Amino acid sequence: MHMSQLRIKRTFAMAAIALMGSLGYVSGSAGAVVGNTVYVSTTGTDAPNTCSTPSTACATINYAISVAVPGDSVSVAAGSYHQTVDVNKAVRVVGSGAGRTTIDGSGLDPVPLYGVVYVGPTGGASSVSGFTITNAADFAETGGEPEVVALADSNPSDSVVISSNIISLGSDPTSGTDFPIGIDTFNNAATTTIFHNNISGTFQGALLEDNGPVAFTHNRVVGLISNTYTDTSGVTPNVETYPGEGLFFLSDESGSLTGQNATNNNFADYAGYGIIMEAGYNSGNCTATPCNGSIAGTISHNHLALGGASETTTGPPATSKPAVGIELKAEFNGNNLTVDMSNNRGFVHSPSLATLQQATNGATTTVTGSGNRIRVRP
Repeated sequence: MHMSQLRIKRTFAMAAIALMGSLGYVSGSAGAVVGNTVYVSTTGTDAPNTCSTPSTACATINYAISVAVPGDSVSVAAGSYHQTVDVNKAVRVVGSGAGRTTIDGSGLDPVPLYGVVYVGPTGGASSVSGFTITNAADFAETGGEPEVVALADSNPSDSVVISSNIISLGSDPTSGTDFPIGIDTFNNAATTTIFHNNISGTFQGALLEDNGPVAFTHNRVVGLISNTYTDTSGVTPNVETYPGEGLFFLSDESGSLTGQNATNNNFADYAGYGIIMEAGYNSGNCTATPCNGSIAGTISHNHLALGGASETTTGPPATSKPAVGIELKAEFNGNNLTVDMSNNRGFVHSPSLATLQQATNGATTTVTGSGNRIRVRP
């Protein structure tokens, strides 16, 4: 992210969780097996219930997961479910279509977890598909950025698929100042596939931070919002404004991330950044800043249709930095960014820049590829 002092994740809760150990699509091996089906409906009943038929369905998705065994499918009937979901075993959670099945987290703080939907360590292959997922708990409830979907599977042998969902912020009275995120990852080591989702209304479409291999493909990221932060540490309050960020790959822990890939996505109908890939960060997940990290991946066949925007501060002194369609950045000595960037098309409006490649403080960037045609319009 571009506002280092605002990375307010509930780090200790997430660390404790890490220690604890389309339709029906399963990615990767990771012990995937074909199992039985557990059913959920708006007229269902939880315990005592095995939820093994549509007529004996559970009432809540979490209860269905609790009675499922690895390899099972959790089939959720059409309707609206006012609940949060914790995927903690290797199951497929399948809605009846994003236009017909809603997971609504309004007013529900998923302590100590994150997100309306949270995927933690599962011990295998898990997936969530076919839902509208909305109404993440706001900052006042969580003490951190609102997150619609949160991924924190710390097992490198696991796989996670998030597909064919509508992911939207929904109602958030402080959405302009609490930096909401559509899909957020936190030391998510699983092989992750995020495809055919529609993400809207948040500040960041997806923040993919310190991941295992990830494929972000065929998603539509639209209608993002800018956010402001007021720094009152000085004599004069300094108001900082940050444009929306479509997709942010970030490596800010020692070591190197590979397989960070964004292909065939559309970013449109907001003013701000399209794709950011950054190696190292001034204030991130490490215990002592600056936070070092290296990253490698592919950015190809994405389309941008973005309004112009700038990051600004009121100062003193006042500053202004244009947003960028695709920004590639390595921060500190020993940080390396390597990317194949090919066949990305579209436009941004001035004052935004089409692309930016930057290495500072002894860092390096290596960018290959061709066929990029991102234009700057007035």
